[in-house]
Amino acid sequence: MGLSNISKIFPISLDNFFFRIVSQKHEKHILSTEGSRISGGRYNNPGIDGILYLGESKEVCTAEIKRKDPLFSLKYIIGKVEVKLDKVLDLGREENLKILGIKKEDLIKGEKAGEYKVTREIGREAYKKGYEALLVPSITGKGNNLVVFIPNLKEKSERVKLIKTSQVK
Repeated sequence: MGLSNISKIFPISLDNFFFRIVSQKHEKHILSTEGSRISGGRYNNPGIDGILYLGESKEVCTAEIKRKDPLFSLKYIIGKVEVKLDKVLDLGREENLKILGIKKEDLIKGEKAGEYKVTREIGREAYKKGYEALLVPSITGKGNNLVVFIPNLKEKSERVKLIKTSQVK
């Protein structure tokens, strides 16, 4: 894997809407990064603050939750989030994966934190290099996720903004 080449990838800009799904008990803190800090995520180790996971559509978010809660046993809230970023590492592009010496399968394999070695290394390196986010394929195959590095944003409140919430049915 050639993570030293990460700076050779030209970042993209994003000005779009993404979505975030949380259980109803977390409705008031829908943009909180506390969960990924405590448990870690596919692209960050536990203990790293300020990593926000979003889906490019409601369908992606719902599919991600169904992996963990197939019966939808909890009530969920989905938030529509406006995102305006200038330095996003797009890992959905084949040419970018080649620069890093990885394949798409390396990004979507594994279900447990112990299997996230490659993705967490990518996240750590992108974070250190000042990228604002990673655009990555969802493990569900339904679309992409956006992994936002909140500490790397300037004018944080204007770059990632909650627009509205609604109950998932």
